Parts: sequence; C-alpha cells; structure tokens
Amino acid sequence: MTFLELCQRLRKEVGAAGNGPASVSSQAGEYARLVSWIETAWHELQNSRNWAFDWAKGAVELNAMDTVYPLPADFDLWRAETLRFKGFAVEVLPWSQMSQVGNDTFACVAQSPDGLLHTNATPEVGGDLTFEYFRTPQRLINNTDTPRMPERFHMAIVYRAMIQYGLYENAPEVVQQARINDASAMFNLVHSQLPRIGAPEPLA
Repeated sequence: MTFLELCQRLRKEVGAAGNGPASVSSQAGEYARLVSWIETAWHELQNSRNWAFDWAKGAVELNAMDTVYPLPADFDLWRAETLRFKGFAVEVLPWSQMSQVGNDTFACVAQSPDGLLHTNATPEVGGDLTFEYFRTPQRLINNTDTPRMPERFHMAIVYRAMIQYGLYENAPEVVQQARINDASAMFNLVHSQLPRIGAPEPLA
C-alpha cells in the first residue's frame, strides 16, 4: 500500500467519517491526525528493530591520500563483521578508541560524531571499502510513497496507528482490537524480517 492508501485504510478500519483522505498533504482535523498517525507508526516500527528490509550493501572508495570520507546518505548502523578492503577484514572501532590506534597500516575505521567515516591510516593503493549496513528510517512524504517492507506486512502500520486513534478518541474497544491485531502482525513480521535464533548445539 502507498502512504495514501495506508491512511485511507486506517480511516476505514476505525470507521471515521467520509471516504478520504484524498491526499496526505494539506489536511486538517481528523484526516490530518490519520495521516500523522500512519507516519508516526511507520517511523516507530522501523526504530524498534534492525529489520531485514532496512538492510543494504554499501561501498566507500578509499584513496592513498585521505582518511575521512562521507558514508551513504541513509547509513544508520554497521554490520561490523562485513567490512572488507581488497578481501581483508577491516575492524570497526568506537570513535573514542580511534585516537589510540597507530597510523602505519590501514586496518580499522570508526564513525565520528558528525557521521563521517575515518580510517586509521591511508591504504597503500586505493580501492572500495565494502560493507553491509542498516538504513535510517524511511520517511513517508508523498501520496505514492510506499513503505519498503514487504507489502504483506503493511497492515502492521495500520494496526499501530489504530492504537493511537483509539487512545485519542477514548475508544477502548478500538485500542483492544488494534493491540490484538498488532501482536499477530508483529509476530509474523519478526518471524520473517529478523534473524532466526538457532537451537544450541547438543552437548557431547
């Protein structure tokens, strides 16, 4: 569902008046609240986990002169074990430890508080530093914007927004039903979009 379709579905689920909204912009009153609740629900859902649908691959081209580089615009969090440069693993350090590392051989990186990538040294020859990462939460802005998680889970956004509607309207029956539906939707989302925890190895 698109952003607009999610808002319309929320209106239908809670039984709000009318058949809109016709757009996610320039709304007032109840329709403005429906739009805001969908937007907030999607943001909160993304922030609650490191979901598979937020995973991405990235690369930063390093050279033999610089030690500071921009990261991808949507970068949020490393998968630290995935950093590679010319086939060799690169260590990710906390920024507070970076000053304690020597600068003779390129071996590690850190992200500074201003969001930039720092290397402890320049590589002898330039090349791509490759890595996997999780993206920052996606914002829904336009009518046709679509949440990047699989569409079969989009109702999780609606159910979460329904809770806010029910609390605002003092409608406990809406809140109760929304919480039940949300729990079921989140169970399926977690099962699909988070790594599965394997059973422990049997003791010999």
